[in-house]
Amino acid sequence: MRRTMHVDIGPRAKWGAALPIFGAARDLRTADGAQTCSVVAEAHVEAEFDTERRLVSIQAAPASQWLADLLGTRAGGGFRRRLEELVPAEQSGSLLRQVLDDLPAAVLISGYAFMRLARREGLDPGTLTPVGVLDRMVDLCSGWRAGGVAVASIGTGNGVPMQDCPPAPSEMPGAPGDDPWAWHTTGALGIDWMRRRRCLDVSSRPDGSFSVWAMFRDTDGEPDGTESVLHEYVVRASGARGVIGHIEAEPRVLPFPECPAAADTVSALEGTPVAELAPTVPGVLAGIASCTHLNDLLRAVGGLSDLLGPAAAG
Repeated sequence: MRRTMHVDIGPRAKWGAALPIFGAARDLRTADGAQTCSVVAEAHVEAEFDTERRLVSIQAAPASQWLADLLGTRAGGGFRRRLEELVPAEQSGSLLRQVLDDLPAAVLISGYAFMRLARREGLDPGTLTPVGVLDRMVDLCSGWRAGGVAVASIGTGNGVPMQDCPPAPSEMPGAPGDDPWAWHTTGALGIDWMRRRRCLDVSSRPDGSFSVWAMFRDTDGEPDGTESVLHEYVVRASGARGVIGHIEAEPRVLPFPECPAAADTVSALEGTPVAELAPTVPGVLAGIASCTHLNDLLRAVGGLSDLLGPAAAG
């Protein structure tokens, strides 16, 4: 099984305008050495958040009546709690639920595109830092640890340090050659838009064992039509009967030199049922032992629990 997902986050048309977000996902089953492919499920989401990060509009396919009850919810920890309240149990592992789970993170990373635009236009990074940001960010994750590069830069009035981002490869992650089935359709990324991609491959066997390869990549649309990579991680996991026996993380592109240290802590999740990753990750991987974006990838791995058993091959 392969699950591909993407969420695009646009720049605001003007200050005070809504922040547009478009997301899509697809589950694909392969057989006969990947010679036979079939689409198992698809989902699409269009949403907007206001300047206070509140959800002001949402449309989705498949449609669900409970979506309207999400309106007014603020992106952040409360958004996922609200999803837990609203999403029926039989839809908890659905593709739509997985795309919606990415919306708070999408709103969070949208600020990177703004900062890169501001730097390109010659604005002083020190003037772009919200007042009191260190009060809530110090030791929140590995990259924002006390004494680290990010905290020191802001503390001395120089703002958030901006990394030199490598260009995104022309090939999609996990898409060798010209394989037309490797990814669902995403389209070109606009200037100063951001895109979060996920690719999750699941192999399950009759003896109950399984393996997972998962990655995410955050990119920013550049004026020349290319994309630059801001964040990228890979996770590999294996286990049996739905429980993780081994898991490791590979940091690829991250903004601060302290960020990769979070990869050293994911082994603490060994012995955790895949179905319990989403609620377990925030408690086990917290503070400087964590990376916000890696934690979100691990949550996405948790969303694969329904694909590990016989139903995935049926």
